[in-house]
Amino acid sequence: MSSRTAESPGAAPVYAYLRRHAIEHEAVARLRGLGYGVIRTDGRYPGVNLIAMKGDRFRFVCLRRRKHPAGTIAGVAAVYAEDLHELRRYISSIVSADLWIWCRQDGWRYFGVYPGGIQEIGGDDGRRL
Repeated sequence: MSSRTAESPGAAPVYAYLRRHAIEHEAVARLRGLGYGVIRTDGRYPGVNLIAMKGDRFRFVCLRRRKHPAGTIAGVAAVYAEDLHELRRYISSIVSADLWIWCRQDGWRYFGVYPGGIQEIGGDDGRRL
């Protein structure tokens, strides 16, 4: 038996999916601490990284990390417009969507995503999630 593998031409390697970042582990732990069951998506950009479930409700979470602080809410909306557009596709009566941004200087900032915009719903400065 051979240990060689066959690769499909043009297929992206699966290593990026298999490697989880520390912020993803932390986000999963925070969601589980809030009582959610959590599954991970394939992590394609843009879009949903984590799907959290509690009862008959779902919370789709897009995780992003930055080297510099995210700035104002308007700035966040502009920089992450593609992610927000993708998240809005899933919003319904049973699905909510969040954008979570981690920056070494700021820690976590959490944004609720709504059909008409975004709202900051918490952060590591003591505000609620």
